[in-house]
Amino acid sequence: MFSKLVFLTFEQGDSPIMRRLLPCLCLVLLCGSAAFAQDRDYPKFDFTAGYTFNYLETPAPSSDRENLHGFSLAAAANFRKHVAVEFDVTYTTKDTLGVNQHLITYIIGPRYTWRRDNSKLEPFVHALVGGGQLGGFPATIGTPPITTDGWAGKFGGGLDIKAGKHVAIRVAQVDYYRFHGHIPGGSQRLDNLAFTFGIRFFK
Repeated sequence: MFSKLVFLTFEQGDSPIMRRLLPCLCLVLLCGSAAFAQDRDYPKFDFTAGYTFNYLETPAPSSDRENLHGFSLAAAANFRKHVAVEFDVTYTTKDTLGVNQHLITYIIGPRYTWRRDNSKLEPFVHALVGGGQLGGFPATIGTPPITTDGWAGKFGGGLDIKAGKHVAIRVAQVDYYRFHGHIPGGSQRLDNLAFTFGIRFFK
């Protein structure tokens, strides 16, 4: 009975209440659509993949510098137009005299991106901390290489240039790349410098 009454009301179109409600409903839908568009003036998620050059400070007893090469993968969730939480995995490596020397880190933290309307340039800064593993370096002279676990961090920033609706080019990213390992009888502090170039996908 109720469904027939509603059908007749819309069909006959003679209800003044319905004639008043329909414009209001259209206005609500238009306002809701505009608000949704405003909420999506920045990407909700993004993913970055790039090549990473790691200017690594080797641990004692050598305390030298090595050039490691590898990649960085980073996923981020944007909670505001400028603020995101980013998770980063970076792996860099080098083979020396048949020994694989490497550093892998898995870190997370805040990222701030400066976004302007109608601008393709998106500079950013981030501060990421977490864990890591260093391998292929001896703890003392004359001992075999060991694997060291510890904490790690990246503190720096870079520049993305939007190249499409869902794609940006990471033209530069420079980070102070810290690793602090724990070894028997002591610790390792490595002050490294990482350079990353790649591509970012966002939606």
